[in-house]
Amino acid sequence: MDLAVGLLLGQLASSALPYLVESIGKVKRPKRVDVKKAMSEAHTCRPVVPYHAPRPYTEGRVKALFIGINYTGRKGQLSGCINDVKQMLNTLQQIQFPISSCCILVDDPRFPNYTAMPTRANIIKHMAWLVYDARPGDVLFFHYSGHGAETTGGRDSEEENDQCLIPLDYEKEGSILDDDLFELMVKGLPAGVRMTAVFDCCHSASLLDLPFAFVAGRNALSSHRQEMRMVRKGNFSRADVVMFSGCEDSGTSADVQNTASFGNGTRVPGGAATQALTWALLNTSGYNYADIFMRMRDVLRNKGYRQVPQLSSSKPIDLYKPFSLFGTLTMNTNLIQNVPVEYTNAWNAQPPQHSYPQLPQQQQVPVPTPQNDGPVMGIPISSSTNDQNSGNPPAAAAPTNVVTPVQYPSQPPSHQPQQGYYSAPQQQPPQQGYYSAPQQYPPQQGYYAAPQQYPPQQGYYSAPQQYPPQQGYYSAPQQYPPQQGYYSAPQQYPPQQGYYSAPQQYPPQQSRPAQAQKPSRSGYPIDFLKGSK
Repeated sequence: MDLAVGLLLGQLASSALPYLVESIGKVKRPKRVDVKKAMSEAHTCRPVVPYHAPRPYTEGRVKALFIGINYTGRKGQLSGCINDVKQMLNTLQQIQFPISSCCILVDDPRFPNYTAMPTRANIIKHMAWLVYDARPGDVLFFHYSGHGAETTGGRDSEEENDQCLIPLDYEKEGSILDDDLFELMVKGLPAGVRMTAVFDCCHSASLLDLPFAFVAGRNALSSHRQEMRMVRKGNFSRADVVMFSGCEDSGTSADVQNTASFGNGTRVPGGAATQALTWALLNTSGYNYADIFMRMRDVLRNKGYRQVPQLSSSKPIDLYKPFSLFGTLTMNTNLIQNVPVEYTNAWNAQPPQHSYPQLPQQQQVPVPTPQNDGPVMGIPISSSTNDQNSGNPPAAAAPTNVVTPVQYPSQPPSHQPQQGYYSAPQQQPPQQGYYSAPQQYPPQQGYYAAPQQYPPQQGYYSAPQQYPPQQGYYSAPQQYPPQQGYYSAPQQYPPQQGYYSAPQQYPPQQSRPAQAQKPSRSGYPIDFLKGSK
């Protein structure tokens, strides 16, 4: 471990704060998920763009699903799961992970870009949305923070107990089995799709039932060479799936009451595993898989947490290859014989090769003005942007006429956007002939202009404050003397002879005798009061 990382870990360990471990115990085995029904409902989800990355990913779409459940007012209430969603979004924005569409399920409708409540039905439907119509080159990201539990084992011969997620309405509708999570989210993914899943909950090591895992005890050292092992026979996938979990299948995950000691810039409750992972993503640029994972473990161990994060995958990862959220996983040659041939040869064993042609400038698609770039402030997406603004770029812009291997760095901000592909509107001038914002261009001649810029056309009505009123038409009495014979307000003009006027403003009418009786009560004639009823 280098000196800088060691000093930082020591500083974090010296400021450990209290934490809670909430568990709801073993739950009843739930009903199975109807995967076909879930896929048929996936199109009803309404994703958003959470932020705008400086450079889009051009090899496919980048979709994300975030779930945070505090179970407010329910058994096993937590305090930091919704904050975990915000922390993860902030971290992904800082490393410029270019999400093109995402859904956010939290049990607080006030959360920015809130999509729906994390009920069992909504979680299943939005999981289906995440993987629906997945194509080679797509990048998927999943984050769950809430309760996990164990239930009686079923057909899975690898485990005595099955693990499950706990939705907001689990007491009525039940939990979601790990078997169903694999069937819904992993099994149907095609080759060339990359998925990263994060489960910050209890009993989470094998929630996706993936066949390979990084097996190392709590006291394993970062300096020792580590390898993955095959922990399950079957459940292979053509896609490249990596899962980070907060603890072992028999373990629990801590809910930290104050996350200030993790050095992520927050002072609110949150999950210990989420805090450790986001710290690792922000502080281990250019590191390999083993570095990222062991730094995550080191942070928790040095702070006194007993939970041991886990890493599993659909293929035996070479842990000493550079870490990335993109691209094809490089397999460990010592374990590749454990993977069936149809899964090792699927699509491409190496990162895909692409060429980047220079497109004519006039073929660029006009785009709307960018919205708020805040960490969780987003805008609704439309079908026209689903397939264009997605993904993370390769490490360097390839020549325009050759095919070069793509490298997928963890931090792409130092590279310039590719010419001919969509870029943020602040970088490209709008196409001629399309509407442009009035603050940038003068209005086209021949179209309506605001009256403060051009004199009104003669012969049309104009506001009385700018032009004298036309003769013969009514005008406001406060600007012009009233026409003879019409009623005018008594406070501005002397009352017409013969009409009643208020005694406090004008002398009484001459025709009324001086000894006339004083008006009754209100000071107004009774017939006037009746007439105004």
